[in-house]
Amino acid sequence: MDVLNVPWFSVVVGSVFVYFLYRRLRKVQSGLPLPPGPPPLPIVGNLLQLGGGKATEVMLALSQQYGPLMTLRLGTKTVMVVSSPAMAKEVLKTQDHNLAGRWVLQAAKTLDQHKSSIGWAEYGPHWKKLRRISSTELMTSRRLQALQHLRSEEIFRTVRLIFEERGKSVNISHTVFYTGLNLLGKMIFSASVFDPNNPESMEFKDAFSLSMKLAGTPNVADFFPFLAFLDPQRLCRQMAINFRKVHKFLDVYIQDRVAKRGKNVEQNKDADKDFLDVLLDFSGPDLTIKDIRALIFELFMAGSDTSATTIEWAMAELIRNPHTMKRVQEELDQVVGHNRRVEESDIDQLPYLHAAVKEVFRLHPPIPLLVPHQAENSCEVAGYSIPKNSKIMVN
Repeated sequence: MDVLNVPWFSVVVGSVFVYFLYRRLRKVQSGLPLPPGPPPLPIVGNLLQLGGGKATEVMLALSQQYGPLMTLRLGTKTVMVVSSPAMAKEVLKTQDHNLAGRWVLQAAKTLDQHKSSIGWAEYGPHWKKLRRISSTELMTSRRLQALQHLRSEEIFRTVRLIFEERGKSVNISHTVFYTGLNLLGKMIFSASVFDPNNPESMEFKDAFSLSMKLAGTPNVADFFPFLAFLDPQRLCRQMAINFRKVHKFLDVYIQDRVAKRGKNVEQNKDADKDFLDVLLDFSGPDLTIKDIRALIFELFMAGSDTSATTIEWAMAELIRNPHTMKRVQEELDQVVGHNRRVEESDIDQLPYLHAAVKEVFRLHPPIPLLVPHQAENSCEVAGYSIPKNSKIMVN
């Protein structure tokens, strides 16, 4: 036998051994099997199957064959894919105490961003504090209503700019994205953060956009963690460069507000406080300035791209369905008329518009996969075993 072939022979034999060992271990110590799923290939598992198209659509097709709870082997990771409302309720609510962990992706670990993130922080006291501040102080109807005038101001500024460009082509994708950034800027800082004539603002926009793109790029190190130190796709290195640019931009607003508060400059009443003021009210050893910056970054990440994507799809679907567009326009004419602006308070009186928006969400969900969970403890779901440290994805 050619000695050069010996290593390859060992790899093949080892791979076959791992494959059959995996099949043998599908029944864990509890005696319960893992959820069914497509047979994995040695080493890569089912990764190649997901690479043949949109991963979410491939998962949907596989779930129709293997059921609403199935097992995929993605590299070294055992992943449970949930594909029905009933199973999602079982995983996210009934078994929440066992499956509340997070599968922290390598990109989220850049500059320790995940440690101060509601979406990626480990389940525990710090995460609970972040979640409580978000749900009881930031995202309350009272707070959002108090900041409504800032949102209206920004929206109608955009409408005015588009009107001024009448007769010319308008890049709706860019316009909606920039408006989303400024809407969030108004709510967080009481200021617009995007100005095409400001170099620092443009650098922030470019770094932020690239961070969003990199965060959505599949990373081989997420499935083969032993490659993480190599950063084979250079994703984490690029993320770090752009994160620092975003942090530098956000720090200007944060430090300016901290300085004003330190000089006892008259502060807004509680009802008029923007998100930054609210977060600074809670600042201390348990909520540092670094934590606040990470939370603000996360608010921008969560709110800008998803909103822009939804609005783009809504416009595309209305153009594609002129009958629906006509009914939406008729409802707006009836409820709002032609002599005033549409206000947020009008939304409850526009049921057809509500239905149209919900249909857009159904056809084009902005985030088809929820933030991946991780099993903190072994548990049983629907008669199957969910081993500790396995990953949970809700499609």
